[in-house]
Amino acid sequence: MTVNMTMSLPDDVAAFVKAKGNASAYTARILRRQMLAEALEKSVRVRAEAGIVAVVAEPAESEEGSLERWGQVAGR
Repeated sequence: MTVNMTMSLPDDVAAFVKAKGNASAYTARILRRQMLAEALEKSVRVRAEAGIVAVVAEPAESEEGSLERWGQVAGR
C-alpha cells in the first residue's frame, strides 16, 4: 500500500530529488536507510544499557555475514 504525501522542501533539496528521476522511489530508499540506521542505533543503546557490547563486524567478516548476523539478532 502507498500513501500520497505533500511535503515542503527547500528549493535545492527539491531540485536534487527531482533530478533522481523517480522522486518517490528515491525518497523511500533514503528513508528506509534512515529507518534501519535508527533501529540499529536503538538496538545498540538497549544492549549497552543491558551491559552487552555490540560489535559491528568481526575481522574479515563479509558484508553478507554481517547482514546475516544482524538479521539473527533482530529475529529475522
